[in-house]
Amino acid sequence: MLPHPCPSIVVGIDGSADGLLALAWAADLAARRGWGVRAVHVVDEETQTTGAGVLDEAVEELRRLGCTDATFELETGNPAEVLLKLSSDEPVLVVGRRGLGGFAELVMGSTSQVCAALARTTLVVVPDSWQPVHGPRGQIVVGVDGSHACQGAIRFAFESAAERGAELSLVHVPDIPESFPSPDLWLDPADAPWRHDARVMVTEALAGWGDKYPDVVFRTHYRPGHPVQVLAKESQYADLLVVGGLGRSQFTPLRLGSVSRGVLHYARCPVAIVHDGVSA
Repeated sequence: MLPHPCPSIVVGIDGSADGLLALAWAADLAARRGWGVRAVHVVDEETQTTGAGVLDEAVEELRRLGCTDATFELETGNPAEVLLKLSSDEPVLVVGRRGLGGFAELVMGSTSQVCAALARTTLVVVPDSWQPVHGPRGQIVVGVDGSHACQGAIRFAFESAAERGAELSLVHVPDIPESFPSPDLWLDPADAPWRHDARVMVTEALAGWGDKYPDVVFRTHYRPGHPVQVLAKESQYADLLVVGGLGRSQFTPLRLGSVSRGVLHYARCPVAIVHDGVSA
């Protein structure tokens, strides 16, 4: 296969509604960044279908969306393995959350779970609850935990907010020990004792990003609670939720933390998982 002249977004399609939503999300990002789209359908070696119908549907959908810079690829093998391999040299991989054949009670499909754990590039998982026909909400949410791994997520969030003209919400969920005094014991309930350290940490994490993206309006929110619950709630009002991967060594195969895994199950909008050091 000849190398692509410009970066492309790899998107997995399988004939499901989730796959078409993933394709629409990929086409939108590609149009904003001047990239191409690689729509990939993977069939099992024992499957009798040629997969032509799925590709034809993708062609028609991208035509409807006005996307002209696209390729359509039919591959054989394990869907997750093929998508991970094809996306290793591309900036973004996009998949639907559940996909074709998923049981109703299983929110995450096997392909999205494996890609979430092993992707070496930025991964976007699109849930079937995302409704692009309702239009953008003008809000990007990013989880900030002060770790080195969240820098890639902050960058991707600022980029996304800038290209969409959206407001950026930076959400920090403080780790408050169970032994911490009850709020009614604080002299000023609006100024909890943990806020100072949290503000310092978030300020350090954001150093330089506001100057690099001066047109992006951003606000910082401190939300006590469980990170997954807090971020999932914020996702109800967002166009995109961005979180960092675990940021482990490249020799560690599982690069997904518990918060990232959790928000993939419960988020109401597309979720971008950005691994530290990944460029997109």
